[in-house]
Amino acid sequence: MDLITPIQHSSTYQALIDDLLTHNANRVEFTVTSETSRPSQKKFDLDADEDPFYARHKFNPFPEAIESNGAELEDVTSRENAIRSKTVVGDVNPVVVQNGGTNAASDLASAVDSLPKLLEQKKQLEMHTSILQAVMNEVAARDVPNFFELESSLASGQYKNDATKAKNEVLTLVTDPAKGNVEDKIRLVIVYCLATAAPGADVTEVATGMAEALESKGSSSGSTGAAHGTLNKDDRAKLEKGLKAIEYLKNLRSLQMIPNISQAEDFGSKSTGNSDMLSSFMARATNQASGLLAKATDRVSSMLGKVLKHRATRVVENLCEMKPGSEDDEYLYLDPKVKGDVDVNLLRNMTRAPYREVITFVIGGGCYAEYQNLQMIANERRSVTYGSTELVSPCGFLNQLAKI
Repeated sequence: MDLITPIQHSSTYQALIDDLLTHNANRVEFTVTSETSRPSQKKFDLDADEDPFYARHKFNPFPEAIESNGAELEDVTSRENAIRSKTVVGDVNPVVVQNGGTNAASDLASAVDSLPKLLEQKKQLEMHTSILQAVMNEVAARDVPNFFELESSLASGQYKNDATKAKNEVLTLVTDPAKGNVEDKIRLVIVYCLATAAPGADVTEVATGMAEALESKGSSSGSTGAAHGTLNKDDRAKLEKGLKAIEYLKNLRSLQMIPNISQAEDFGSKSTGNSDMLSSFMARATNQASGLLAKATDRVSSMLGKVLKHRATRVVENLCEMKPGSEDDEYLYLDPKVKGDVDVNLLRNMTRAPYREVITFVIGGGCYAEYQNLQMIANERRSVTYGSTELVSPCGFLNQLAKI
């Protein structure tokens, strides 16, 4: 059972859309505000089968999506301008073709015929520019990178030998009124509770400190997105539900019903940054809201940190590779090709064929972060299909925990 992955912050494009914007049945909605016009509501349908950019980048880290969107949009615009320049003539002077007239005319006709497809591609890229900007506005307003970095460190066991430092860093972030909204802070406390061996008293101390700070100082990013010094009605209700969820998980942990999953491994191949790669980007991004997408690419590499294997990914990988001393020793192995009475212990020790197709199904709430993490162990020899009883956003999962 993995309760950390559905609740923690992530860094990939699709998962951030689901976390930070209104996202349901592949439709994303958000409000666009500007100083010169009234707020307007935007709605877009996302379909990876019909949208090449989304298909390529939905699993990628958010900064990679920003960089690719800017580069592809610039390329499409350049090609559009080149085609239009070929078709533009003077007010009264026709185009005169002296040499190679047939080939030149054919090239021009081909370029003109490709223009509608190019314009459709540009339209899709501009849609993603709007979505990326909306996500980035939320990332900047709530200081999401700070929560993502600390949660990743907790989940990977970096603080297992320094419980005091873990508690102090979590307490510092959840009591800072300028960082995150109410749900961001609650989610961090839950990750701290589940990913560490912190005593129940320490979890209570952190949760109490968070609640007192929110009651006295408020949150800089409330449910309405407006800055305020005290909690509004909606935020206070979220805090009360969050405290119930924390108490429930603390009791569940005390009964040893939650496995220790703080020994997360990293994929290794994407480790190009350090622990503050997102914060260094945010230092500039918060002051560049209007021109963010154009200016972010020169710093994008500093945001790409380690990608950790979540619990479901580690379990599936251990089963597929038949690793001794892992879940492969505990899970029931059945082979439909073996007829008659079967000794499951003998069956396990027989030569087993490699797994080519894997279906991972979660009983309960699944999430995009878990789905995307599993795809990182898929390759040309193995496909991984993911399913769940329902797909829930991190805040939706938090609400479910509060009702238990």
